[in-house]
Amino acid sequence: MSVAPPVAKLQATVKPFQFFTLSFGVIVGVGWVTILGAWLTQAGPLGTALGLAAGGGLMVIIGLCYAEMVTLVPASGGEPAFAFEAFGPGPYFAVGWLLALAFLAAGVFEAISLGWVVGALVPGVEGESMYQLLGAPVRVGTVALAFAGTIVLTGVNVRGVAAAARVQEILIVAFLGMAVLFVGTGLLRGDLANLRPYVVANGSGAQWGGVLAIFMTGSFWFAGFSVVPQMMEERAPGAPLRRVAQMIVWSIVAGVVFKVLVVISASMTMPWRDLVSLPLPTAAAFERAFNSRLLAGIVLLTGLVGLVSALNSVIISASRILYSLGRSRMIDHRFARLHPRFGTPSFALVLGACFMLAGVLAGKQAVIPIVNISSTGLAFAFLATCLAVIRLRRREPDRARPYRVPGGVATAWVGVAGSVLSLGLSIYQPYKDAGNTAPVEWLVLGVWCVLGAAFWMMGRARRATVSEEELRGLILPL
Repeated sequence: MSVAPPVAKLQATVKPFQFFTLSFGVIVGVGWVTILGAWLTQAGPLGTALGLAAGGGLMVIIGLCYAEMVTLVPASGGEPAFAFEAFGPGPYFAVGWLLALAFLAAGVFEAISLGWVVGALVPGVEGESMYQLLGAPVRVGTVALAFAGTIVLTGVNVRGVAAAARVQEILIVAFLGMAVLFVGTGLLRGDLANLRPYVVANGSGAQWGGVLAIFMTGSFWFAGFSVVPQMMEERAPGAPLRRVAQMIVWSIVAGVVFKVLVVISASMTMPWRDLVSLPLPTAAAFERAFNSRLLAGIVLLTGLVGLVSALNSVIISASRILYSLGRSRMIDHRFARLHPRFGTPSFALVLGACFMLAGVLAGKQAVIPIVNISSTGLAFAFLATCLAVIRLRRREPDRARPYRVPGGVATAWVGVAGSVLSLGLSIYQPYKDAGNTAPVEWLVLGVWCVLGAAFWMMGRARRATVSEEELRGLILPL
C-alpha cells in the first residue's frame, strides 16, 4: 500500500516583476566588487568584457530553453522537475542533488562576500583573526557579519515569500539608482587610454586563455535566472506564464549589460594594471581617480545591496530544491515540511542556512573554488534543461506551450553544446589552475556525489512504496 502523503501547497503570491527582481538580484550579486581584480588579471578589460558577454550570450540561449520549460512544467524545484518530465526519476534526483550543491555553494560565496564588503565600508569591523585557512586569515567580524546576514534573510523567508519578494523589489530599485550614478561617472569622466592593454595572455601564454576562463564561469555569474523555475508554484494567480518566462531572458540581458559596463567604467578611471593591486578595486578606482570617498562608498553600498539581494534569492532557490527533493521522498521527508503559519518550507530554509554558515568558516580564499563548484552544478542543470526541451518537443510536439523557444530544437542544441562546454571547462579549469593536480573542487564534488549515491540507494525501499502516478503527483503537483 502506498504511503505517499498529501501534497503541501506553497503560497502563490509572486508577481512577474518580482520574478525579474529575484533573478536579476542573483545575477548582479557582488562579484563585480570582489572579483574584478581577478578578472582583469586573467584577461584585461576588453578580454573580461568579451568573456562576460560571451558567457552571458550563451546564458540567453539557455534561458530561452528555460522559458519554454517553466511554462510547460511550472512546478517547484525547476530543473529537476524538467528532468523528471523528460527522463524519469533517476535524472530528476541527479539534477536536483547537484543543483542543491550549486545553490548552497553560491549562498556561501554571497555570505562570505557580505563581511568582505561591509569591512571595506566600515574599516576595522572585520576584527581579529581567529585562524588561518587556505593561506588567509579568517576574521571574527567577517564571520559574524556573514552569520547575521544569512540568519536575518532566512528569517524573512521563513515568514513568507511575499515579504521576501517585496524586500527584493526595494533592493533592486535602490541598486539600479546607485549603479547608474557611479557607472555613468566612470564612462563620462574616465579615459579610454587606461584600458590598454585590452587583452592579456594567461599564465600559460595563451592570448585568449583568460577570456575563455571567464566565459567558463558565465554559468555562475549569470545563473540567477534559475530562481524563476524554483518558484513557479508560487506564481500569483492571474500572472501570465508567458510574461513570467520572459523575465528570465530580460534579467540575463540586464545582468550582462550591467557587468560589462562596470568592467569598462572602472577600468577607465585609472590604468587597470594599477587598479588590480588595490583591495576591492571597483570601489578603490572611483575613490582614487576622482578623489571621492563618497563615490567609493556609493560603489560599495551598491555592491552591498546587490549582495543582499543575491543572498536572498539564493536562500530561496536552495530551499525550493531541497523542498522538492523532500516532497518527492528522494531525501528525508522533513525537508518538505511547511511552516504551520506562514506556509514556507521552513525546515529546508533552516538546514540550507546551516550549510551556508558552515561554509563561511572557510574564509575569503575559498571564493574561487566555490564559484567553480557552483558552476559545475549549474552547467549540469543547464544541460538537462536543454535536453528536456529537445526530448519533449519530439515526444509531445502538439503539447500546449505558452512560450516556445525561437528556433526550436536547433536553438536547444546550441544550448546543449554550450552547456557541455561550460560543464567540461568547469571541471578541467580547476585542474589546470592547480598545476595539473587534483583540485579541492574535485574533492568536494566527489564527496557530494558519493553522498548522493548513498541517499539514492538508501531511499530505494521508500520509493518502492509510492506508485509512479503518486510520484508524479509529488514532483509535479500541477
